[in-house]
Amino acid sequence: MIKLLYHSNLIVVGLTLALGIAACGGGDGAGDRAAGDSGTGGGGASTASGGDPDPDPADARTFDHRHAALDGIPASCIDALKSGDFVFHYAHRSHGSQIIVGAESIEAGSPVHGFEAEYCGVPAETGVFRMWDGMIDNNLVVGEQYWASEAGVDEVRAILGDHPEIRYSMWAWSSEIAEQTEQDVQRYLDVLDALGQEFPEVTFVYMTGPGDAEYNGVNRAKRNQQIRDFCRERGKILYDFEDLDVHFGGERHTAMVDGVEIPMQHPRFDVEASGNAEYEHTHTTQDSCEIKAMAFWRMMAELEGCAR
Repeated sequence: MIKLLYHSNLIVVGLTLALGIAACGGGDGAGDRAAGDSGTGGGGASTASGGDPDPDPADARTFDHRHAALDGIPASCIDALKSGDFVFHYAHRSHGSQIIVGAESIEAGSPVHGFEAEYCGVPAETGVFRMWDGMIDNNLVVGEQYWASEAGVDEVRAILGDHPEIRYSMWAWSSEIAEQTEQDVQRYLDVLDALGQEFPEVTFVYMTGPGDAEYNGVNRAKRNQQIRDFCRERGKILYDFEDLDVHFGGERHTAMVDGVEIPMQHPRFDVEASGNAEYEHTHTTQDSCEIKAMAFWRMMAELEGCAR
């Protein structure tokens, strides 16, 4: 198995958001914490301040395998999403590209679902769902280029400040989710929370990470659950990538890792197990990419209030 190793001890920086973020430290290695991590905070690390002082759990919305269908989205809603009224800002690496290539695949078979992702900018094409793909000059975006460093946060602020047409912003985990400590993930959550207060006209969409590998799988599952718990308790919008990885045809797939049962990518989406070719360098199949894109379309329809 090829293991993507990511340095989990993020460089501690002083994030200077207008609402007063204080950096939270990297902490010990994810592998060392996996077996006994309670998911409730630990290690004496500080957490960022400056987020919503009065969160409402009733505002929480999660989009997962239950939303992976295009039926039920009225044609008028699709038209509204393609009207050009707003832009969706999306930063990601290879796993996150599943949403984009899935949307392009859907469009190829159903032109009514017009979609355009522009490299590091606002798409010029009209009559499509418009997505800004990446940051200012890079669309292979690690955490330090979005939320895990002062420079990354400043770049997010620059993009949003210069482009009021952006109504949503989202960053996607790749395999590095398995290497994160509880403190690392808490920093991600707190920084997005504070950015949401600094830019009240922008909806920050939180994401879980992929569920396609056993490497550090117990820690990966705990970190994804940490994100779900935060979003539920603080009224955030969550695109549940891991949940979409592990469900197919009404079945939730799991695996035993280090004596613990954890969610695991469904064999239908596993390139080797399914016998399907990897689709567009996304680590998964065309089916999985299109399912991710359908859930994305459904999420946008509901967030824009034109579908239920």
